Amino acid sequence: MEWLSELLWKPDSVAHIVFLYAFVIAAGVFLEKIRIFGVSLGVTFVLFVGILMGHFGFTGDTRILHFIRDFG
Repeated sequence: MEWLSELLWKPDSVAHIVFLYAFVIAAGVFLEKIRIFGVSLGVTFVLFVGILMGHFGFTGDTRILHFIRDFG
């Protein structure tokens, strides 16, 4: 279970960043199906989930984020 702990809480690993991005995108896509009074925010929920995850302290190392940005 130590590998899971490192994956979730060790921000200097590439696997942490990939897992964090995958979770944010999957949660945002899942939440886009919610309709309130017939209105859905759609893919905007991905942005909101990302903001929420950042608020709770889930961040990544800036060197890895720059690498992913240049690589992508």
